[in-house]
Formats: sequence, C-alpha cells, structure tokens
Amino acid sequence: MELTESAEILKLIIEGTNAGIWDWDFETGEVFWSENFYGLLGYTPGEIPAKIETFYDLLHAEDKVLVTKALNAHLKYKAPYRVEARLRTKDNGYKYFECTGKAIFENGKPVRMAGCNMDINERKVLENKLALNEYLLSEAGRLARMGGWEFDIARKENVWSKTVYDIYELPYDHDLAFDNPYTYFLPPYDETLKKAVEQTVSHGIIWDLELQLLTGTGKVIWVRSYGEPVFDAKGEIIKLRGVFMDIEKYKTNEIALNTSIELITQNNLQLKNFTHLLSHNIRNHANNIAMLTSLMDDSTLDEDNADMLQKIEKVSQGLSATLDDLAEAIKVQETELIADNLNFSEVIDSVLAVLESDLQANEVAIKRELWTEKVQFPRLYLESIVMNLLTNAIKYRKPDVPPVINLRTYTDHNDCVVFECQDNGLGIDLEIHGKKLFGLYKTFHEGKNSHGVGLFLTKTQIESQGGHILVDSEPNQGSTFKVVFKSKS
Repeated sequence: MELTESAEILKLIIEGTNAGIWDWDFETGEVFWSENFYGLLGYTPGEIPAKIETFYDLLHAEDKVLVTKALNAHLKYKAPYRVEARLRTKDNGYKYFECTGKAIFENGKPVRMAGCNMDINERKVLENKLALNEYLLSEAGRLARMGGWEFDIARKENVWSKTVYDIYELPYDHDLAFDNPYTYFLPPYDETLKKAVEQTVSHGIIWDLELQLLTGTGKVIWVRSYGEPVFDAKGEIIKLRGVFMDIEKYKTNEIALNTSIELITQNNLQLKNFTHLLSHNIRNHANNIAMLTSLMDDSTLDEDNADMLQKIEKVSQGLSATLDDLAEAIKVQETELIADNLNFSEVIDSVLAVLESDLQANEVAIKRELWTEKVQFPRLYLESIVMNLLTNAIKYRKPDVPPVINLRTYTDHNDCVVFECQDNGLGIDLEIHGKKLFGLYKTFHEGKNSHGVGLFLTKTQIESQGGHILVDSEPNQGSTFKVVFKSKS
C-alpha cells in the first residue's frame, strides 16, 4: 500500500513538473519512456518506438552534437549530464527540454542510466525574446551612440552600459569608483553639470544638458546628458538614472549651420546696402537722361532725329519705371516679393514698347497666342523674364533671316500657368551646353556681346516664386523657353 502511494505521489510530481521519465538498460539495449515523455511531444504511449535511435531522430540537427558531447562526458568522466535541447513534436514543431540523467556504474562501466526531460519551452522562448530585445536595444544604442547609466547615492556606485564606456573611450573594466565624474568635462560645462546634479539630489529636478567632454584618449566631443531621480517607497531619492549620448556629429553640423546663417545674413546686409547704392546711382543717371531729353526741342530737329528723341524718351521712361519697381522691392522686408494679378498682354506691351527700336531695326515679327490671360506673379520679375527672353531671341537671330517670335500662354494639366517664348534663331546644342545653360556668366555663341547673366537671373526669379523653366532647342532650329509658374492650387 505504501509503495502504491509512493508511486502515485511520484507520478503527480512528474506531471506537475512537465517532465518525461526515461530509462536506458545498456546491457539489454531496452529503453523505457514514461507516458508523460510521449505526451509532452504530442504522442500517445507506444505511438513511436522507445529507442535511442528514435530520440536522436527527434533531436534538432543543431543540438545533436551538444547532446552527444554531454552524454559521452557523463559516461566516460562522470560529468553531470544536463543539457538544453530541442525535440521535434508530432506536429513537426520543436520544443525546448532540459535533459538530465545519471548512470549507474559497475566495475567502472555504465550499466544503466535514467533521467528526465523537463519541458522548458515557455521559459526558453521568453529568454530568446528577451535576448533578442536586449540585442536590438544594445545595437540601437551602439549605432545611435547612446547609452544608459545609474548611480546609487548611498553606495556611491556607478553602473554604465557599454556604449557609455565607448563614448568616454574607456575600457569596460575601468574602475569608476575612484573617478571624479566632473573632471572629464571642460569648463564651464563641469560646473554646469555639477550644479544640475546637486539640484536633482536636493530638489528632484531633471536635467537635460549639452556638454563638451574630454574622452579618455584626449578627444574633445559634444555629448548630451540626461538625468532624473529615482525615489524609494518613502519618497526619498536613492538613485540617479539617465541617458548619455554622443552628439558630436550633430552639434558640429549645427555650429557650422549657424555660422553659415550668420555669414549669409552679413552678405545679405551687404548686398542690400549695395542694391540701395546701385539703385540710387542708376536713378541719378536715369534722371539726368530724362532731364536732358526734356530740355531738347524736337521742333528744331529733322524727322529722323525727332523720332530718335521720342524713342530715347520711351527708354528713359521705361528705365525710370523699372527703378521705381526696384525701389519698392528693396523696401519689402520679406524674402519674397508680393505677387500681383498680372495681365500678360499688358506686361508684354510694356516690354515691347521699350524694345521698339530693336524690333524695328531687326524686322522682328511678334506673334501672340495668349490663351491664359492672367497670372499671379511679381510684376518686376515677369517684366524682367519677358525682357530677357525677347532680347535673347533678337540677339541670337539667324543672319539674313527675319526673326519670328511666338509668345504663348496657357494652363497645363497640373493647373499651372505656362508662358512660352519660341524663336527661329540660332538655337543651342543642349547635349553640349544643356547642364550649364542657366549658369552665371555662361555664353554659347561667339561675337554676340553676351554676358551670361540674363538666363541666370530669369531662372533665379522663376524658382524664387516656386516655378521652373524648361528649354527645347537644336542648333539652327531655334529655341523654345517654357516658364511654368507655381500651380494656382
């Protein structure tokens, strides 16, 4: 009766521990597997043969060598047999087991061995997930150059992650107990950090600082230090905990950017002063031209000279109008000029009036197809764009071929207003000059008194308002410049 009760108790213990019992008789070769041994693998007792060969067949391929080495070490040297291995279940999945056993020896030779396979799958899966998460967290910290630290106030003990050691450029076995933590920071950052830590210890205030650090190898880098207090159940601060990050790359870029912004601001100020001076001086010349033309009596001139005087007056008026617009633009504090609701026909008429003498002298034919009448754009810029495109078309005409210039406006499928200027002039070899077409001081035809400024200014003005310019051209086939304004939507 006592034997039966002991067997029942043993059975309950085995079932409660999710373990399967096995027994191996070396003399007869017989193997015994308990009911729970089969059950943990999803089999019914006797469904598969209880043999050593069957056990090895169930072992995961990566674990067979491990089990063999552990078993041989136990049988030869009586080393403990305890190994974690994966066994294939009936549904062809794998479960982790802790395999343990002990052999009985007679005259130094093993005659029998028994043990158990304990199901540790849930624990092992969790361990693997934790190991993976720890690896990912460690790798993320390493790649981001960010680590964690903790300081026990009572014990005066520091704990750093490996990345923090890497940032300080110290070996992982470096003894932190004898270090003054502030000596690694350059003045005045050492005092700044010291005061921040004291405020945290005394008042629980969190710190977040950017500091300059002198590493163990003598390198000066920028770091970010974040720290906060840890409280016990009584509300007392017992630890400090935080994050330490290498921000050298980002801080260097930030400083360089700020320096560039300051330089650009100075250059803009100088450019603005120069623009004021230039506008003032040019206005003086324009006023002088206007004054001289007003003093002349065209009734005393012959027909040709009277006509020339009228043209000079028109050019003078156009120059004065442009200077007025420029003066207004200079007064504007914003980086972008205010867009006007412009009528293409009116702007083109204004430009053609200034170019009238050139157009007549070169027998230029202007054709218009203005399907879209208006556009939102700064007047000063649009007049400049039309002026540059027309003067280029006239300048780069074919010898002995009357220039024909087609001006078109329309709205494309992207709801963008488009202005085209098409000519029948010399054209441009885009394979050779395409990439530098809009570059400053870039010219493409000899003997044309070109300065390479017009197209550069045109592109800059268009892009400053969110648009872009395209060109289609072939040598001796003319050119088509397409100005695409920013979408109305």
